[in-house]
Amino acid sequence: MKKTKKERSPEAVGFKEIFGVTALQTNNGLAAIFMSTMFMNYMTDYAGLGTWGATLATTLLLAARIIDAVDDPIQGFIMDSGKVGKHGKYKPFFLLSIIMTGLGVIALYSLPDAITKAPWLVTIWVIFFYFVYDIGASFYNQNLLYRTMTSDPEERGKLLIGPRLWVMILGMLGSAMTTVLVSIQTATGSYKTAYMILAGVSMGISCVVSFIGWLLCKEKHVVEQDEEDKVKFSDFIDLMKTNKAMMIDFFKNIFSGFIWTFLFAAPSYYVKWAYCADPATGAVDMEKLGTYSMIVSLMMLFPLLVGTIVANPLLKAFKGDIVRMHRFDLLMQGVGGLIMFIGQLLGVLQSMPAVFFASMFVMATFIGIDFIPGSSIGMEIMDYTIYKTGKDRSALTGVLGKFLEKAQNAVSSALVGLILIAVGYNVDSVTGNYIGELSKFPTMLTGLTVVIGLLPALMAIISVLILRKYPIDQEEREKMRAYIAEHQSKKVEE
Repeated sequence: MKKTKKERSPEAVGFKEIFGVTALQTNNGLAAIFMSTMFMNYMTDYAGLGTWGATLATTLLLAARIIDAVDDPIQGFIMDSGKVGKHGKYKPFFLLSIIMTGLGVIALYSLPDAITKAPWLVTIWVIFFYFVYDIGASFYNQNLLYRTMTSDPEERGKLLIGPRLWVMILGMLGSAMTTVLVSIQTATGSYKTAYMILAGVSMGISCVVSFIGWLLCKEKHVVEQDEEDKVKFSDFIDLMKTNKAMMIDFFKNIFSGFIWTFLFAAPSYYVKWAYCADPATGAVDMEKLGTYSMIVSLMMLFPLLVGTIVANPLLKAFKGDIVRMHRFDLLMQGVGGLIMFIGQLLGVLQSMPAVFFASMFVMATFIGIDFIPGSSIGMEIMDYTIYKTGKDRSALTGVLGKFLEKAQNAVSSALVGLILIAVGYNVDSVTGNYIGELSKFPTMLTGLTVVIGLLPALMAIISVLILRKYPIDQEEREKMRAYIAEHQSKKVEE
């Protein structure tokens, strides 16, 4: 008897779906580059706004971060209130995100000359289009879409890899934009025009690529909702009271979320003063600093890249148990942090740079690996909400996490600043040499390894202990998948 070809699981994702979610990420990823690494420089130096450019950009970015921290529940409310149509429930918001982010970025880099002489007109233009961009970017919540495309944890992991790698590639391409900008300026004679052309062409292409990706993505597991079941702001409070999985993950993230932010908050300071400066004079070997800075950059990128690639095969080794793999990843991040801190106490870290970079590599690699199970748990919590309540409140389940992430980025930077203030940190702006109290060098270096080594290790241990209370096991996952399949909406296009 001939062997029949193994039937493809209905939950399996193929090249079309993976290419779709990867292409869809283009617009969001490229817009983030324009708005994070280039916007301030454009506003202060090349928009033709004079001193008002710096004031407006600084005030706007600060105000936007404050607003971001409080408007996430509103964004979640709007998305969860979406009606189920032939394209699904959340997919239309991704199309809106493409349009709004593209329009916002292009407009911000295309300030008309006619209004640049009137600060109040510039202010209106910049604020309006910045929030067009910002609201559009907030509608891009990839886990919402991936959750509905498949209910299998391993298949969800496949959807996460392509976009993650593509964002890293876009980041590398972003570093070459200055060269392109100079070339355009040479041809046009104006940096302002060069910025406008670069933003317009880049974002125009990215919108087209993302739209193609949008067409290739299909929501399958959209739960049918009662027309009378309106999304209310009280639903968010109810989630905090009843969704144990969401709250355990939130409390875990209070600690685990600091591992990444702490690790990358201060390594450039450590390598500069531990390996590139003369502790007797404070003089810095700038050539050596350039080499070590490049290594630090590689330790931020290459391990994350490796970790993302090996994550899905490793998940299979854990038999699809995303929580068990998540605990393992956290422990390994903690091991790397302990090696770094103990090495500093023993006096070997400062004399052996290889130990520092090896421990950093271990931590960064397992942070990269952990992106898959960590994101999969986020999607699983969305499933859990539907399973327990019969209501799809997927967007609201991620609200606390977004707020926490923004707060952690601010805290980690502030903590490094406090250490530097405590030791009287002072650097000559002309030579780059240290002119503070040299006797406090060891205290500063130890303090820095507390931030990038010891604290992440403690955060990892606490996170693992909290995860022991996570309520979803493999048996519960099967029940959730069956429930969602049974209540799947028939309105989504076949």
